[in-house]
Amino acid sequence: MLLKDLFTTLCLVTGQTERAANLMGVRFFLPKLFRLRYANMGRLDRETFTRQLNGIKTFKESQWCDYWNTIALEYETQAEKLLSSAGKDQRDQARDLLIKAIAYYTVSAFPGDSPLKLSAYQKAKQLFARAVPLFDAGLENLTLDIAGEKVEGYARFPRGDAKSPLVIITNGLEGTLQEICIPLQKYQDSDLGLFVMEMPGTYAYSRPMSGASEQIYNGVIEHFANHPRVEASKIAMVGVSFGGYWSARMAAVNPRLKCAVVCGAPLHHTFRPLSSIGTPEIFVSALQKVTGCKSLRSLRKKLSGMSFVKNDLYRGIKCPILIINGDNDTLTGTKDSIVLDIKVPRAFLKLYENDDHCAMEHYDEWLDLAFDWITMQFKT
Repeated sequence: MLLKDLFTTLCLVTGQTERAANLMGVRFFLPKLFRLRYANMGRLDRETFTRQLNGIKTFKESQWCDYWNTIALEYETQAEKLLSSAGKDQRDQARDLLIKAIAYYTVSAFPGDSPLKLSAYQKAKQLFARAVPLFDAGLENLTLDIAGEKVEGYARFPRGDAKSPLVIITNGLEGTLQEICIPLQKYQDSDLGLFVMEMPGTYAYSRPMSGASEQIYNGVIEHFANHPRVEASKIAMVGVSFGGYWSARMAAVNPRLKCAVVCGAPLHHTFRPLSSIGTPEIFVSALQKVTGCKSLRSLRKKLSGMSFVKNDLYRGIKCPILIINGDNDTLTGTKDSIVLDIKVPRAFLKLYENDDHCAMEHYDEWLDLAFDWITMQFKT
């Protein structure tokens, strides 16, 4: 593993990742969690998805996007044929096929800062908007004007007109709305309201992510604290990966949060230079795009400036937090999760054995844990 990490880093700093991928395939440079992430999203067969990853040997935009778009289009075409039928079984099959197509278009879009990848991102969004009535008619697309940005998301409230608790959910590096919303369909009869949003700096935002992105999350929290369907004293936040950073940070700076779930968050140790050894170029380029950095040096400086230690954020967290990760996080490490648990008095840590970043092998399990835990916190 160490030799692979050193080789991956050498390819990054010398600009030889693409050349090496031409010989070895892209899968070598994509961690297992990449496969788990999108397999979970689209309920894809993991062996099939792995074979598909083995079938491409370039990260070049035109070939990468064409490869994944072709697979996505096959599922989309099958779904369209079924949607022309009126039967419920056909509609259910079409829904599942559309979800797979959305997952493949989302793979095509990663990381999305170029025309073809942004086009794939838009295609996934459009398909998801069409698919929503097939599996969760209660989801409502919202756009909020906050801090000079248009924050797009999906909201859902329990049936009726009564006020309800609210959970704000944000994802991480180049995560999409559909990536979060699809697994959440099983909670559509929950007594909790939901608002799902993408992390600032990702696809739909006009400005890079920075410490100032805190204003966007504050604005979202304030908007819903004044919403007629929301109990202002019962707002929680769930963040996944870099979204977990924001979930922890907002727990430190915004007293409106009743509790927070922090999954796989980079907070301080992840931002140190040695921690980046073994990080594939595709992930580094995604970080550069999200933060607006043009060089590795400026990226390290910007991430260092967001550190929980440098900003003295740990002691600001007074509300209960649930910390989730795998015990073998190969992307950001588990140290930030463990230190967060040590430094926050009302923290609860759950590390899944033999699992990786964000405990992707236990994705459905930890989602259930998070929602049960949040429900319990709202009752206290």
